[in-house]
Amino acid sequence: MSKKATGFLSASLVVAGAAWAGIAPQQAARLGAELTPLGAEKAASADGSIPAWTGGIRSPAEAGFPNYRPGDHHPDPYTSDKPLLTVTAANMGQYADRLTEGHKRLLAAYKDYKLIVYPTHRSAAFPQRIYDQTKKIATTAQLTGGGNGVTGAIQGIPFPIPSQGVEVFWNHVLRYRADMGARSFGQAPVEAGGS
Repeated sequence: MSKKATGFLSASLVVAGAAWAGIAPQQAARLGAELTPLGAEKAASADGSIPAWTGGIRSPAEAGFPNYRPGDHHPDPYTSDKPLLTVTAANMGQYADRLTEGHKRLLAAYKDYKLIVYPTHRSAAFPQRIYDQTKKIATTAQLTGGGNGVTGAIQGIPFPIPSQGVEVFWNHVLRYRADMGARSFGQAPVEAGGS
């Protein structure tokens, strides 16, 4: 192999290796500053329809329910919210740029179908240890060969500032769910004809 080809191969391997490594410390410093501790934009949207994230609801007591006990039905902290607008088949053209194709078809197919829009809240909150660990592992988390796994990360979101889709995938798979939990659910698929 020529010296030129060897140098190109070495440079290619260095660049390829860097694509699979954690983020730089300067990037990780953005977590908890201009970004939320898990990497979302902290600021409100330009039009104000999405408020700034200010830490979320950390406890039922903080949400106005000091008598809540684990196991009780989860109280709704937004019971006093009033609808901002209602989208129907008659006025959906006014909101077409904000509706999915699925919503448009539902509104057109079912005359009594409507979308009631309430104010947006950013109530998500996680334990401080998850925020701390996410910032710590942001610089060490790496994808394994072919993106088929993650190394250098534990107890946090591995890629809070993702640079490629596979990192978003692993953030979802390895997300914090709870210290413990139980759930039950039922489902009934409904065909377009109503059966």
